[in-house]
Amino acid sequence: MSKFSEQVHITIEGFSQNVIYYNLELYQKMADHHYFSFFWQYTGKPIIAPQDQEKAFSNYMGSEVIFTFKVKGIRLMSKGRITKLGSVDLNGSPAGLHVTGTSHTIAIDDMPKSRIFHEKNLQQIGVEILSEESSGEFYQRETIVPTYTKEFKCKTQYNETNFNFLKRLSARYAQWFYFDGMRMQFGKIKNTEIKLINESSLHNFSIEANLVSHKTSFSGYDYSSASIIKNGAEKTAEGSQDRFASLAVFKQPYIVRPGLENGAYTGDAQNKEEIDEMVKMQTAGRDANSIFYSGTSYLPLGLGQTFYIENKNVEHHLLAVEISHLSEVNGNYTCVFKAIPADVAAPHYTDANAFAPAESQPAKVIDNNDPEKMGRIRVEFFWSGWACKSGWMRVVQQYAGSGKGLYFRPEIGEEVQISFEGGNADCPYVSGAYYNGKEMPEFFDEKNSIKGWKLRFGQLLKFVEKIGIWLSDPSGNELHMDEQTKSTTLNVPETFTINCKNFVINVEENMTTNVIVSKNDTVGLNHTEKIGGIKELSVTGDFNAVIEGKYSEHIKGDLESTTEKERHESGKEGFTNNSEKSINKNAQNGIQNNSGEQTRQN
Repeated sequence: MSKFSEQVHITIEGFSQNVIYYNLELYQKMADHHYFSFFWQYTGKPIIAPQDQEKAFSNYMGSEVIFTFKVKGIRLMSKGRITKLGSVDLNGSPAGLHVTGTSHTIAIDDMPKSRIFHEKNLQQIGVEILSEESSGEFYQRETIVPTYTKEFKCKTQYNETNFNFLKRLSARYAQWFYFDGMRMQFGKIKNTEIKLINESSLHNFSIEANLVSHKTSFSGYDYSSASIIKNGAEKTAEGSQDRFASLAVFKQPYIVRPGLENGAYTGDAQNKEEIDEMVKMQTAGRDANSIFYSGTSYLPLGLGQTFYIENKNVEHHLLAVEISHLSEVNGNYTCVFKAIPADVAAPHYTDANAFAPAESQPAKVIDNNDPEKMGRIRVEFFWSGWACKSGWMRVVQQYAGSGKGLYFRPEIGEEVQISFEGGNADCPYVSGAYYNGKEMPEFFDEKNSIKGWKLRFGQLLKFVEKIGIWLSDPSGNELHMDEQTKSTTLNVPETFTINCKNFVINVEENMTTNVIVSKNDTVGLNHTEKIGGIKELSVTGDFNAVIEGKYSEHIKGDLESTTEKERHESGKEGFTNNSEKSINKNAQNGIQNNSGEQTRQN
């Protein structure tokens, strides 16, 4: 075994001497920050002056700390930043500093952010986020290699720090996510040939087996095909081959009932492929919780590294998921680990239901020309930053369906309300529209009597309670139903056309028709008029009547006909006047009767 002085070495930025410490603990966990603490005797002076202590606080707060563990040729490094310093007093005088800190991952956990990534996969998202860390030593592109490679149409980071966003994505899509001490790792684990032998380089070895239900069933809705999507599994199809993990799979019938009906609803799957993936990930993640190994190692183990344990004639191939590096006195080293089988198909923290919760909020419409013609729109959220334009989202209508519906599509530039299905930031929809300080309602009145619709080019339907109803357009067409006068007025600037099979008009009192130029009436068959009182006809010009059939008049009273000028009557075949009494003809001058043949008068 290496000498104590060679096993652990600490360097602190800005401090050039050998670091004398005790009670060092460096705690590392997957999908989490690393935390360290130790007591540092930063000076050899028997008595530390207050000004020296103040200088130490000023010089070393925020400094980088690098830990190097080296035992039997195995070398492991880890770094972090000092985030807290506390004075250590001995007999009332300063004696050193209590140093605590966090891994460099704190740099991407600085503040919550909101943005939307378009048409990118996990690798592209991870590289873009990690590249924002300015030091250039936080990640390497070759360590950002997620195994889930599908491209997302949209993926939303909502009120999450970069670290928590990547942590959520790793849980949702079953990806390994951890800081190996020096670099971020996203997607893969590290294989090593380190072997721990029980009761030699390994002590306190223990095994914890858990009978965890793998049973998973999801259902959802694919609105593109208007179909229910669902899938489920009673156990993982890609479980670990570890003997204890295999036993947990075999024992599943002991804790689950058969049948996958009545599964959980999820809005996070948009199609059948995605819901199948969720089932696969979730069952594999539960399988990874079936067995945990722990112990104390005298050899350095790195987070995310695989290693072997030899326990007499049994060998286990494991993956370190949680580690505490310990050094009680200056130089010595042990580590306490927690591990799972190295061949698990998904991380133990996998959660296919992980999503960012979001609350309803306003946004501005930027596009309403849906390429799939479903009436969807795109919006720009009122977030700080440039990446706040959404993908296509549906609009709630009061009534909708094939061949029917009430259809309103918000206009570009309008303010709308965005809600989220199940509160999921990745599932937005338009639930309403807003007026605001610049876009004021035209229908406002103090008594709230006016209701209506007005379209962008001026078409109007307005209701004023106890006053009337108006339907109009900018060309001058207007229908006005006046409740006060109990009348209705229709104004048409040009042509008014009615086409119908039967047309009935009932007028209880008076009816007036005014035609300024011409009026043409065409009746294909019969025309009947019935007048209960007097009919008056006044013609300023000529009056012509052409009757192709028989013309009959039946007058029960007297017939008086007056012609102020000449009057001509002619019949091509005959002309007959009949009276049951007498016929009188009077003329101021003479009466002439002419006939082409003989004339008889009786």
